[in-house]
Amino acid sequence: MTFKAGAMKTGVMRAAIEAAIVTMVLCAMLVPDGAHAIEVKKDLNVGGGASSGGPARMAPGPSMHNPLTPAQQKALQDAVANDSDPFLDQESDKKTSGQPYVDLEHAAFSYIPTRKGGQLNVVAKLTGSEYKLAKGGSGRGRATGSKKALIFNYKLDGTKFVASEPAKWEDVAAPAAATKKK
Repeated sequence: MTFKAGAMKTGVMRAAIEAAIVTMVLCAMLVPDGAHAIEVKKDLNVGGGASSGGPARMAPGPSMHNPLTPAQQKALQDAVANDSDPFLDQESDKKTSGQPYVDLEHAAFSYIPTRKGGQLNVVAKLTGSEYKLAKGGSGRGRATGSKKALIFNYKLDGTKFVASEPAKWEDVAAPAAATKKK
């Protein structure tokens, strides 16, 4: 049996093309859909928004626009950092004396911006778990199971955020699933 050179080249070429198509189809099936990355990103609660330590509850539809510019976000973080220093010292003193304390060093930061009469107001929260250090112990201690939030109320004054009322502590309600387990 004899083959013509042109027919052999066409057959080899056809097999190579079929192999390439099969490879591309398999690769397309193995690569995750790009939409999943967007969905995961929406659940991260990056930026502002209320958070109780757990995942954020998202309303259906497009995400809301953050009215704070990056410079305003930095100014807000600076204001919270400065205003939380005395509370950080208080919680550190409680830890050293063996009293239950809130771990503000590892607290979750969240904020909710609002506009009232053209004035930008922000409620900022530092939410942390409460711990109790064992006698003579070191480290973080054992969690008491409760969470507390340190609430700051600010208004924008030029380029700075100014406290509109004194900071206050608030107990954070446990999620429904954790309450049922008890």
